[in-house]
Amino acid sequence: MKRVLIVDDHPLVRAGLRELLRRAGYEVVGEAGTAAEAEGLAEELCPDVVIWDWALPDGGKRALVRFRGKFPDVKLLVVSAFLGPELACALRELGAHGAISKTAAPDELLRAVEAVARGDEAFPEAAYLAPREREVLTLLGEGLGNAEIAERLGISVKTVESHIERLKRKLGCKTTAALRALAMKKGET
Repeated sequence: MKRVLIVDDHPLVRAGLRELLRRAGYEVVGEAGTAAEAEGLAEELCPDVVIWDWALPDGGKRALVRFRGKFPDVKLLVVSAFLGPELACALRELGAHGAISKTAAPDELLRAVEAVARGDEAFPEAAYLAPREREVLTLLGEGLGNAEIAERLGISVKTVESHIERLKRKLGCKTTAALRALAMKKGET
């Protein structure tokens, strides 16, 4: 049985997660409302998996990096109410093992916990942007056209178009204009 620590600043969310996980056969070994509490409990309780709310009052990038540094063997699944493609990618790069939206269905959360617990990653497809896809997305956000992107990257226009089609699927954009708007918004943050 996998041991789970729940870290969320909302008691009602922790209670719901606790019940869902217990019904699925997980042992919930503890609950924390802050990143600092999570560190103390992780040291004391040695969980296998930590479900970590990205919006903790004392959380964020620094807290996540600090936790990963202290507990490199603990599997970390981040939950966020605002999980978009860029955050999913960033969380993956910060060392999280998975990320899921708080709007996900309970069975999706359980699948993500199961994947993380067995050592797999559990990210939305958008977290898996290839380096060249990121370059194309960045250049789209700078307002470059396909031919300009191709020239800048030293690839064919057809290859740029293929990257754009994959990016649209991964990022949930129906049109190139929507993808460009997303890329421009990314460039503003």
